[in-house]
Amino acid sequence: MKRLILFLLISSSLIAQTNSSLFLRVVLPEKDTTIYSASRMRLAASTLPGAHAYINDAEVKVYSSGAFIGLVPIAVGPNTIKFVVRSSAGDSLVQYFTIIRPEELKSSPRDVITIDSVMMRPNQDLWLKSGDVLEVKMKGTPGQEPVFDIEGVESGVPMRELGTKDTGGLEGIYVGRYTIQSRDECRSTPVRFRVKKNFFSSEKKFSRGKITIVRDSLPRVAEVVGRRPYLNIGLGNDRLGGAKLGFLVPGIHVIITGMVDDQFRVRLSDDMEAWLPQEYVQFLPVETPRPSALTGSISVFGTETEDVVSISIGQKLPFISEQRINPASIVVHIFGAHSNTNWITHQLSAQEIQQVSCSQVGADDYQLTISLKSAQHWGYDIGYEGNAMKIKVRRPPVIADPAAPLSKLTIALDAGHGGDNHGAFGSTGVLEKDINLALVGKLDSILQIKGVRTVVTRTSDTEVSSNERINIILSAHPHLFVSVHCNSISASTDAELVKGISTYYRYPGFKPLADILYAHLLSIGLAEWGVTGNFNFSLNGFTQMPNALVETAFMSNPEDEIKLLDDDFRKQVALQIAAGLEEYMRTYGKK
Repeated sequence: MKRLILFLLISSSLIAQTNSSLFLRVVLPEKDTTIYSASRMRLAASTLPGAHAYINDAEVKVYSSGAFIGLVPIAVGPNTIKFVVRSSAGDSLVQYFTIIRPEELKSSPRDVITIDSVMMRPNQDLWLKSGDVLEVKMKGTPGQEPVFDIEGVESGVPMRELGTKDTGGLEGIYVGRYTIQSRDECRSTPVRFRVKKNFFSSEKKFSRGKITIVRDSLPRVAEVVGRRPYLNIGLGNDRLGGAKLGFLVPGIHVIITGMVDDQFRVRLSDDMEAWLPQEYVQFLPVETPRPSALTGSISVFGTETEDVVSISIGQKLPFISEQRINPASIVVHIFGAHSNTNWITHQLSAQEIQQVSCSQVGADDYQLTISLKSAQHWGYDIGYEGNAMKIKVRRPPVIADPAAPLSKLTIALDAGHGGDNHGAFGSTGVLEKDINLALVGKLDSILQIKGVRTVVTRTSDTEVSSNERINIILSAHPHLFVSVHCNSISASTDAELVKGISTYYRYPGFKPLADILYAHLLSIGLAEWGVTGNFNFSLNGFTQMPNALVETAFMSNPEDEIKLLDDDFRKQVALQIAAGLEEYMRTYGKK
C-alpha cells in the first residue's frame, strides 16, 4: 500500500503579501538591540514588491519577492541601523535597530600590577598523569616576571612573556609549562598566578579550570556505554562538533589516560590517542586489567544479503575504520589486539569480498584489509557478537528492471530541521525547515512512483532529534540515504555574492553519490558552490550505506530564495535528485 505522506505546502503568503499595503518585515537583526563583535553585519528584510527600500538612507535593491538586503560597517560602540521602505504612493515605514560592538581587547596598563581573567588557561578541568605537560596562560601587566603555583604540587614556576607578533599586538601575554612528576598528586586544584607588586606582596588570581592528579590512578580502564558512541580526533570544536575519528559500540573497554573538560583522553596505541565524550564513559574497578587480546582465525562467508568477515578476539576492543578507493577496500584497525591469526578461511558464499589480509602494524595496532570486488563502496557495519568482531559488508543491489533502476530499493530521505529548530531563514521570513519538508515531500512522491520503498525521517513540522533520525534510518536498512537542506552564509558575509548548489559527503567511498547529485542539480540553473568531503555532520557519519547531504541553494541570497519559494523549481530539484539516484544505480548497481 502506498503510504500517504503529509508535508507542509508553503503558502503563497510566504512568497508575497496578498494585500497591497506597504509593510516592513526585518529578519536581520533579530532583536532591537544586539551585541555583535564583527566589523560588518549582514541585514535582511522584505517589503511590498515594487516599493523602495533604504538602509541608513542609502537605497538598496528590492527583489521581485520583496526581499532586500545590506552589508553595513559596524564601529566599536553603539551603531544605529535605520530601515525605511516607501511605496510609489509616497507613504513610508521606518524601523530602527541598535548594534553594539564591544571594544577590542587591549594591553593592560604598565603602571598598575594586574592579572586579567580574560585569556586565562586552564579554563577547563583537567585530569593529568605523570609525564603530561601542563600549559598555562595569563594576561597581565606587561614587562613583569609572573609565576604560577599548583598547591601541594609545585610553586613558583616561571612564565615568559610572548612577543607581540605572536599575540596580535597585545603586550603582557604570558605562558608557562610544568611536566607532571610521578610523585605529584592533587584533586580539583586551581592554578594560582602571581605577579609581584613589591617585596611584601603579590597580585594573585586563580584559574577557572582545576587540575586533578591522582597518583597511580591513571591509566584507568572504562567501558564504552550509550547510544552511538564516538571518538574525537582532538579537542577542536565548531557547529558540527569535534572532528570524529570513528564510531564505537557499547561494551568496548578503553584505556583512559586523562581528561579535559567533558572529554576523556583514550590511549589507542603507542602512536595514537583520541578523545571520548564523558557521556560514553563508565569507569570499571581500579583492578580491571587493560584491554588486550590475541586474535584468532578469520572466516569470510556470505548470507542472503551481505558478506561477513568474522574474527575471534578474546575481548571487545576499540577500533576505527576507513574506506579506500581505486581499488575499493575497507581497512579496520583493532587496538589492543595482537596477531595470532594463522589462517583465513574464505567461503564461496562470499560474493563481494575479493580478499582479506591481516598484519600487525604497531605494538597495539592490528590491521584488517578487506578488498572488494566492486569498484564502489555500498556500505558496511562493524560490531561484536560475543567476543567475535563481525564486519558486515553490503553487496551492490541488483537492478531488477533496467528501465526503472531504483525499483525495489529502499531509500531513506531526511528533511532537515523541523519544529522549534527552524534552520536558516530567507529575507522574506520563509524558514528552511518548511522548504526542506516541501522538497522531500515532492522527492518522496517521485521515488514511490518509481517503485522505491521510501523511509522519511519526518513528514510534518515536528522536531526530530539526530538520534531519532539515525534510529529511523538504520532500522530501515536503506540502500541509499539523502538529507535535504538549504544553505546560508555567516552574519558578516555579503549575501549577494554567495549563492548556488552544494553537496556533502563524509567518506571517500561515497563521493560518487555526491558528485552525481551535484551534476544533476547544476542542470537546473543553480550556480556552483562545490562538493565538500570529510563533512562532519551526524547524518553523514553512516558507513552502512552510501549517503549525501544536499544544500539546495542559499536562503540568504535573494535570487536563490526566489527560486526556493517557487513550487515548480522545488519540483525540478526533486526530479533532479531522483534522476541522480537513478544514474548512480545504473552506474554502480549490479546488472
